[in-house]
Amino acid sequence: MKFNKTILCLLVVCIAIPACAQMSGERQTSEVTIKGKKLSLNYGSPNLNGRDVFSLAPVGMVWRLGKNQATEITTTGDLTVAGKTVKAGKYSLWAKKTGENSWVLAFHPKTGIWGEPAMKDGYVAELPLKMEKAGDAVEQLNISLVDMSGKAGIKIHWGTAELVGTFDVN
Repeated sequence: MKFNKTILCLLVVCIAIPACAQMSGERQTSEVTIKGKKLSLNYGSPNLNGRDVFSLAPVGMVWRLGKNQATEITTTGDLTVAGKTVKAGKYSLWAKKTGENSWVLAFHPKTGIWGEPAMKDGYVAELPLKMEKAGDAVEQLNISLVDMSGKAGIKIHWGTAELVGTFDVN
């Protein structure tokens, strides 16, 4: 009987550890300080696995941007995104394909989103993104924030495609 309990415990551990690692081990962060204001991005970083996600996405698609829990941005200062004020705080980020080669990055006040359907409305701002061909290909989704002469630059790089945009930090 003791032998069966030991085997059962080992089986549970062998299943649970990889599952937990998959859920939590692939989160990435990107941080930048601009004009004394800290911006921090947290996102899941899936692999392409042979897909060409940006070109296969239909126009009108709303993507939770990343893997598992929605990508979130936290800012200690107000932002100006495409002419709209985004107050300091935490927001989920969504990528919306608006045309054959055009996307927007949408800021939503609801956070902590895990596996819910895409947010269709309620965005506080939408940043137009330019699609560019990357100089290198990456298997794993990479999202970075950078200081671009006092503006925040964001780059979403996956495969050979990059979605890029800038917004003001106040």
